[in-house]
Amino acid sequence: MTTQMDLQQSLQRALHYLQAGPPERCVQVCNGILTENPGLIQALYLRGCAAFETDDNAQSINDLGIVHDNHPEHLHAAYYLGRSLLAAGRPEEALAPLQISLDESELEVRARYKVATCLTHLRRRSEAIDHYQVILRSQPENSQVAANLASLLERENRLEEAASWTDRALSMDPANETALMTRAILDRRNGSYSEAALQFRQLTNKITNPINCSIVWNQLGQCLEDQGEWDEAFSAFSKSNHILKTHHPGSQPDPRAPHGLQTLSRIQEWLMTNPMTSWDTAVNHDEGGIAFLVGFPRSGTTLLDRMLAAHPDIEVLEEKSLFSSLHQDWSKPGSLETLAEVNEAQVRDAREIYRQEMTRNRCHQQRSLVIDKLPLNLAYLFLIYRLFPQAPVIFMQRHPLDVCISCYFQAFELEASMAYFLDMEDTVQYYHAVMQVAVASMDQVGNPLQSFSYEDLVAGPEAQLKDLIGFLGLEMDDSMLDYRRRDPDTSNTPSYQQVSQPLHTRSIGKWRHYSKQLESSLADLRPWMKHFGYTDL
Repeated sequence: MTTQMDLQQSLQRALHYLQAGPPERCVQVCNGILTENPGLIQALYLRGCAAFETDDNAQSINDLGIVHDNHPEHLHAAYYLGRSLLAAGRPEEALAPLQISLDESELEVRARYKVATCLTHLRRRSEAIDHYQVILRSQPENSQVAANLASLLERENRLEEAASWTDRALSMDPANETALMTRAILDRRNGSYSEAALQFRQLTNKITNPINCSIVWNQLGQCLEDQGEWDEAFSAFSKSNHILKTHHPGSQPDPRAPHGLQTLSRIQEWLMTNPMTSWDTAVNHDEGGIAFLVGFPRSGTTLLDRMLAAHPDIEVLEEKSLFSSLHQDWSKPGSLETLAEVNEAQVRDAREIYRQEMTRNRCHQQRSLVIDKLPLNLAYLFLIYRLFPQAPVIFMQRHPLDVCISCYFQAFELEASMAYFLDMEDTVQYYHAVMQVAVASMDQVGNPLQSFSYEDLVAGPEAQLKDLIGFLGLEMDDSMLDYRRRDPDTSNTPSYQQVSQPLHTRSIGKWRHYSKQLESSLADLRPWMKHFGYTDL
């Protein structure tokens, strides 16, 4: 039988292996300890830390989670749990334990760096910036933190500050990849296209991180577009996407995901055989104050939401997935059928869940109208109709070829269904699937619905906005036309650079520059061009 002295010696051996290696030996020693002493906190802590070093995040999260739940005052366990959750791609869960560990002075800088990383993943960039600035006050020579700060400032369209921190990072570490990328991006955004293109070409041979390399190729494609080098631009964008398809763990979309192809096919089939007119009538009326802005990605929804957000009575919630807690596996037989038969209490409960999530994300509670802007809710008009049958819906449309080429070129974060855009054929197939569901839904929903064209908006914004504001039951406000001055904050979408520019029509008909590359797509998209009133001339 193991004595207390034997146990302490075993724990000391485990600690030695954790600190000096190999971590696998630490795990083995802890396994032996836990066989005789199940649930021993010291052994769970050591095994959890060692499991992280062996890339076994699941074991690490399990062990450290037990320690953290039972001993929340154990700040090292909180830190290492947060670190493991972040490494496992769960930044939202990682944030709380990491923030707790900030109270441990020994861990404070490391924990703050991880907190900033979590916040960046969660698109809470202004908070991440604050944390990086705190680190730099105590570690002014930390070149990587300075480079990360510069990158976030560029992402927030704070270009002068970004340039200053980029210079500072490069003065400390001339080879810093993050800073070099940000320098080239800033040059491109300042109009120095040739210089930026040269920098990006040099970086393609220097950068070792494949994700960063993909970003560089994408940025080079944008430079080449700016210079009218269309064929080379297409090749650069294709190279960027190929790297992501080869190296990014999220490059294969899940067909059963809420917006996956299998789910869309199931919804399409169900809408054709179970029209909304046959549903049980939605009983109680909702209190209102909600509208929805939908459209295929890259159709101009971000531009419109910036304009709408400048209205003093409108708050736009930008791509917050407020329906996520209500999504089921719609690709599973039987799930959609139950939606058509929900009773009054179920509708009321679902609305309450949605409104709670909406309130949690609001910043301007005094504004009377909230617009839920998530483009691919276009495929969930049936759910909007089920819960909010009187809510206005704005459908933003754009030329199908311009939309598809723009999606193929856009550097999306590979979440939800964005991985479909890494291949041009997949992009066109996905557009077709989404629009089939959308049009079938729009033919059936009873919501007030207004289609709105990107081309009309940029050609004559004042008339279009007056019409739209009237549709929403509000009065026109001139601040909507001056949205760039009134609302200087960046967009929380990949379109942040585009919406920071003055309104222009250069993106209308851009697909014509790529007509050779789009030749096969033209036949597939021509029916949708005809449906939405566009021509291919």
